[in-house]
Amino acid sequence: MSEKVNHNNVVSYYDEHTKFKVNDYVKVNPRVEEAWKTLVKNAPINPQRILEVGCGVGSICARINKKWPQAKITGIDISVLSIAIAQKLFANRKVNFMVSLLTEETFEEEFDLIVFMDVYEHIAVFDRPVVHNALKSILRNKGKIFLSVPTPQNLRWSLINKPETMQPVDEHISFDVIGKLATDTGTEVQLYQVKSIWNTGDYSHVVLEKNDDFESAFFSNKPVSKLEKANRIINKIKNKVTQPLRRYLVHQKLG
Repeated sequence: MSEKVNHNNVVSYYDEHTKFKVNDYVKVNPRVEEAWKTLVKNAPINPQRILEVGCGVGSICARINKKWPQAKITGIDISVLSIAIAQKLFANRKVNFMVSLLTEETFEEEFDLIVFMDVYEHIAVFDRPVVHNALKSILRNKGKIFLSVPTPQNLRWSLINKPETMQPVDEHISFDVIGKLATDTGTEVQLYQVKSIWNTGDYSHVVLEKNDDFESAFFSNKPVSKLEKANRIINKIKNKVTQPLRRYLVHQKLG
């Protein structure tokens, strides 16, 4: 989408569709289930501060709270009604919700994990620079960003076959778009995985990590455990034993 969308219209749309977010929580949405599995598998170890952007009624923040009870969790959304429901359902001393856009002024603290659960595609292209600048400033070193987004082919199909499901902003999130996000936020793409939820290749899961000291970490000697040393020795012996066989096969094939 290239046209600018009225902010108030977007807020009204999400306020009106809050019941669907509640329904996703009650009935359990398979799209969310798959995304949750990928998130847990690739999250930082023991994150202390977690932000969910576009948290809706807060069900993912509640899951995060159960998975990492030590973490301080913040969920933000532009829907006033969604945040009101989230506060009633899931707020506690570790989980806080607020009505807000994500800008550089929104937070002073840094986060170990920032989650966009089917949200990033609803950020208009002309709004991305503000969001990217915010992410760059609030993502802690070694922190990660997680995205679950529909693939471009999913959105193209939906626009033709199910136009009623399209939202006020539904941008195509290609790999090039993810590359731009990584460049702007000073992160590296750790995972780009296409999933099949309802149709073949209809969603993508993306994980980006910020690593300010990557070069020094990469070129310094890392401690090796006794088990790793033992495996290296065993593999070296195996390779040496099987080396004559491989040499023989090469001579047989090549002469």
